Amino acid sequence: MSKSKFFSGQPIFNQLLSFIPTTLIDKVCRETNADYYYKHFKAFDHLVTMLFSSFHQCTSLRELHTGLLANQHRLHHLGIKHTPRRSTISDANRTRPVAFFEKLYHRLYNHHYQAFSPDSRKRKSLVDRLFIVDSTTVSLFSNVMKGAGVIRMDGRKKGGIKAHVLMTAKTELPSFTILTEAAKNDRIIMPQLELLPGSIIAMDRAYVNYKLMKEWTEKEITWVTRVTKSMKIKLLTRNRLKILHKRKGILKDWVIQLGNPLTEEKSPVQTARVISIYDIEIQKRKYIC
Repeated sequence: MSKSKFFSGQPIFNQLLSFIPTTLIDKVCRETNADYYYKHFKAFDHLVTMLFSSFHQCTSLRELHTGLLANQHRLHHLGIKHTPRRSTISDANRTRPVAFFEKLYHRLYNHHYQAFSPDSRKRKSLVDRLFIVDSTTVSLFSNVMKGAGVIRMDGRKKGGIKAHVLMTAKTELPSFTILTEAAKNDRIIMPQLELLPGSIIAMDRAYVNYKLMKEWTEKEITWVTRVTKSMKIKLLTRNRLKILHKRKGILKDWVIQLGNPLTEEKSPVQTARVISIYDIEIQKRKYIC
């Protein structure tokens, strides 16, 4: 069987861009009016520039601009006629509608590549209903975003932006993303998560909202998180473990009362389960659901 020569001689970055139809880019651009007031640096050029930044892991506009200049003789193969200046990229990042990139991503995912997601199971399983939420912090200057973290010895404080991402375990792709200042607590985005009844959401210990957790339980949404020292827990019953469960590393299976009865109006008390799991690498962890 002969080897396909469709991508023969093409750079990897050009191969990646071929998966984004230009007709779709033009359509989303018209819908979001993303090229309004732009003479040269069009939405397509902006998209290619930001993908170039991610592909080459650029950490600043200066590094991005230098990389574009170094590959200036190759840019026309990508469809870029003019090399953008740093000020042009900065202005576009500030003024171009975010909806352009948002709609383009969802159109690509829903109408083009969802059917080819890395999952070949025909029967529905737990993975189809499992969602994972977490956040990651990107360091920035304090004049861009509010300072976060420990103050340094010189009294200065680094700024940062935090990306909160809800990912579907089946497709391993984000279904919800919101950007906040790094100083914001993770739990403030929890009310914005839209989950269907029967869903399972796994989250870190920073995502704690007793009121919302109780609403999820009433909607038959299963939530799994880490136990923290500040949680008010009262043991109700101890479930007996089977030999099979012990072999899998389960140490405890308790039914508990979660929450403080003194502050029940603000943080409702509810019944939950604590499962303690032993692992060689992490030694011991407790999960509550």
